[in-house]
Amino acid sequence: MKSAPLGLLAAALATSLPAPAESVVPLTWTPCDSVPAPAANVAARMECARLAVPRDYANPAAGTLDLDVVRVRAAAERGARHDGTLLLEQDEFAGPLDQSVTAMASRWLEGDENWRNVARRLDLVGLAPRLMDDASGNDCLSATSRLPRHASLGADTTNANFAVAENLARAVGTACQNDPMHSHIGMQPRVEDIDMLRNALGQSRLHILGTGYGGWVATYYAERYPRNVGRLLLDSTWDADGSIYEAMEARIAERGRTIRRAVSALVDTPDRYGWGTDANDIHRRLGMLPASAHAVWMRNVDGAHELSAVLAMGRLLERDPTLSTDALRGSLATTRLAVDAKDDGAIRAAAERLLDRLDAEGSGDPYGFGPRVDGIPPAVVASAFAARCNDGSWGTRRRYWRDRTLELKEAWPAGVGNETFQGMVCSEWPGAFEKIISAPTLHDVPRFLMLHAEFDEEAPLRNAAMMLNAHPSATMVVARGLRAHGVVTRTDHPCVSVVAGRFLADGVLPANKLTNCRLPDASPAP
Repeated sequence: MKSAPLGLLAAALATSLPAPAESVVPLTWTPCDSVPAPAANVAARMECARLAVPRDYANPAAGTLDLDVVRVRAAAERGARHDGTLLLEQDEFAGPLDQSVTAMASRWLEGDENWRNVARRLDLVGLAPRLMDDASGNDCLSATSRLPRHASLGADTTNANFAVAENLARAVGTACQNDPMHSHIGMQPRVEDIDMLRNALGQSRLHILGTGYGGWVATYYAERYPRNVGRLLLDSTWDADGSIYEAMEARIAERGRTIRRAVSALVDTPDRYGWGTDANDIHRRLGMLPASAHAVWMRNVDGAHELSAVLAMGRLLERDPTLSTDALRGSLATTRLAVDAKDDGAIRAAAERLLDRLDAEGSGDPYGFGPRVDGIPPAVVASAFAARCNDGSWGTRRRYWRDRTLELKEAWPAGVGNETFQGMVCSEWPGAFEKIISAPTLHDVPRFLMLHAEFDEEAPLRNAAMMLNAHPSATMVVARGLRAHGVVTRTDHPCVSVVAGRFLADGVLPANKLTNCRLPDASPAP
């Protein structure tokens, strides 16, 4: 679903958002109120400030917001080489800013010489995101928390369940619109906030490390301000050539492929796992799982052992749907799960992990964001809704998302979770920004680096690869065989870490447009 070139987006931004002031009040740095425990090795260089930004860039008279800024200064002595500032543009739900920034700075010191050079030469800075208001827990999600909840839309496609979901989506959309911040969160104001930060830091350019959604934002920043970007590293980025809507559906498809691969592994070796040779029968069994178990277990299936564990527990639940997780544990203890003892142990361990997840996520995935939002304050989740709804084109026909869920379920029988509930909410949201989401024109941006795991259900590789092929200035390193989201400092793929450290320290890119890094060979057992 591509539309107009992103050059039009730049034009829209230029007309809808006034250019930031040429001079911004410098930041006032003070000691941070607290230092995260794991950051002892960077505590002496850590400092905090607040950046005042317009609440509404189109109407500066509407007041300002104060956004927290955390910095870890470069480790080199005064007078030594200093290459400026690296902005850590985080993914959604990345956790507290001070912890993320200091944890990254600590990992630099623990890396190879390239990473230690990054620590010596670059200040590391993080800028807090805009958030929906949260006055004593009165955010818009808390305000609707007592309304009836639907089961995961991918697990229960009955009209009754859809009706409950649509009523909740309408209530969430209405409640969030009552929040005065609902129309001031998203990619466009974030891009301007970043440039306000650059000005306040007194930097002509910012180096940027963007992860996931942060990589998506960083790409748009580079489009709007190409001369203000130094080294740009996109780690596990969303596909900036696509839309928020497409990113959501890409996750469903990637999870569907993961489960298909697991199903193939079972039916290709029926004597090993004991589930026969009929893939349709396995999908039928998965479709019979209780909705809560289906929602949790399907997003935690990585391979044949996990899928075999799901099927074994599903068979027990077919006999007695009232079994608790403890009762399932007890029944599994006396059930043979595979012929081979090693497989039996692996399936048993997978079943325990899946039951632990079901205990932890018993309420399912009410908003479609997955387990990443576990323990996240409701106001932060509401802010993610605001960003996705404001940045995407979701339509206004309520029935559309019911129909689309069924279409996706047909294409990816076990891959659909509760993601389409976001579309239901966003179809009730008055779009705050002009909807021009399209392929970036990055001709004026310096050559940049993309890093990606081969298996990344949050930001699928195939979408990032399309972005790579569309932009001559892009270079990519893929961690083959790795299932992860966020790989920049992964030490289990040394070539990924080495390439990333060298690029951030000295701007050196691999010679090839695409480099494949494979897992090191396992060391022989002693």
